[in-house]
Amino acid sequence: MPMDTASRALKAALEAARKAGVVALKGFRGGSASPRGGRDPRSGIKVEYKSDSSPVTAWDRASEEIIRRTLARQFPGDGFIGEEYGEIGGNTGASWVIDPIDGTKNFIRGIPFWGSLIARVVGGKLALGVMHLPALGETLWATRGGGAFRNGKPLRVSRVRDLRHSTILYGGLKYFMKRGQKADMAELRPLALIAARSASTRCFGDCWAYTFVARGLAEAMLEKDVKPWDIAATSVIIREAGGRCTDWKGREDWRADSILATNGLVHAPLLKLLRR
Repeated sequence: MPMDTASRALKAALEAARKAGVVALKGFRGGSASPRGGRDPRSGIKVEYKSDSSPVTAWDRASEEIIRRTLARQFPGDGFIGEEYGEIGGNTGASWVIDPIDGTKNFIRGIPFWGSLIARVVGGKLALGVMHLPALGETLWATRGGGAFRNGKPLRVSRVRDLRHSTILYGGLKYFMKRGQKADMAELRPLALIAARSASTRCFGDCWAYTFVARGLAEAMLEKDVKPWDIAATSVIIREAGGRCTDWKGREDWRADSILATNGLVHAPLLKLLRR
């Protein structure tokens, strides 16, 4: 029996993510990178900096290239939205959202908490998400209505209901303080309130942090100043594991610039604190 489109799309996304992982691992912990730009003084990898001051290496670009080639070959009419090569429209009503190496700063330093993120959007709605963490040997995936999995085993968020017993994760502090180009300490107030009301807070950041929520090891992950490729795939995985993902205003929008990913049970009280 031939596979339906959703199954073919998931198979293609998993294939593309694993190919990207093979490429990226060649540059991890000792490989060479971009022929332009300076070398990172800590790792020796050649790094360039984009207009928003975020780092990029040749491995980011090569990983996105192989993802796009793999997906375009199997879904030639689909569009693409990628961190390194921008947006290209399609004619099928479906698009792929790609972050070839989410956690480039970790990658550069030799820290293994980075991965490839691939999501498919159909008719404006998230249809699937894949997160491949090659340095850790982990792959997470989910399809809308089909559940979420890690290395083939089902994922389920925690059942903790009380913030007082919750572990809350967040991205880097400087992203909370951004207001234009200036740091504003007042922007940290919501995070301080959350820390005061929860059992513990941990700063992990990037795609790896979301795996803790999906696996039931933490109750929430929140980030600010994010892009679609940062949150599209992870949003599908969290939701299909039984959780909830919105922006800080409570809207479900994979193009938002903030995200609150939770087990669903602590979502409302966290939103209330974020709005203060």
